[in-house]
Amino acid sequence: MQHVDQAILKKSIGYGEYHALIEEILSQNHYLALKSIENDIHDTRLNLIRMERLDKTARMTAQTRLQIAAIHTPLIWLTMTEVWCGDAAQIVPTIQKMAALNDKIEHRLVFRDQHPELMAAFLTKGTSSIPLTIILNKESLKVLGHWGPRPQELQAFVLENLQNLNKIKDEQEYKMLNTDFLTKVQRWYAKDKTYSTQKEFLDVLKKMNA
Repeated sequence: MQHVDQAILKKSIGYGEYHALIEEILSQNHYLALKSIENDIHDTRLNLIRMERLDKTARMTAQTRLQIAAIHTPLIWLTMTEVWCGDAAQIVPTIQKMAALNDKIEHRLVFRDQHPELMAAFLTKGTSSIPLTIILNKESLKVLGHWGPRPQELQAFVLENLQNLNKIKDEQEYKMLNTDFLTKVQRWYAKDKTYSTQKEFLDVLKKMNA
């Protein structure tokens, strides 16, 4: 995909609206963007806690500040997400903090499941993995680059574990190991403190200017 349709952007929301929507989902059990309500409400509640923690504690590196400040071309960073996604809870607030460093950057969000045609253009090894941020020229809506769904080190860990999990036939064993796996993923994010996300996203920006 070389350009993103203006109609998609018209359906996008800002980070504040996204945060407010999550609160609405939790307060009213709203079904928007949720697939299996019982499990996803629980995950979404945890994700809100994670997002709010990162909103307060995530720190941008000196390199991030310098490189983002040097951007002079108006950009839109369009992130595909879903409120139940544990990776999105860790990455979307980081992308938002990076975008906020320069008023030439506008961060918008769209729900993956509402835009299958957009997701189909940015598959990760054939999968609809999120979150994924598409970098656009604000005037032309030309796609300049993209990043996601997670830092490379964690991505390798996730793919290896998913491959092993898919071999397990016993339902109880699968649930136990999957819970342990998801806990390890969140611990990785906590230990990394958003630094890998920042660095890899900056690498995409550098390639755009190469």
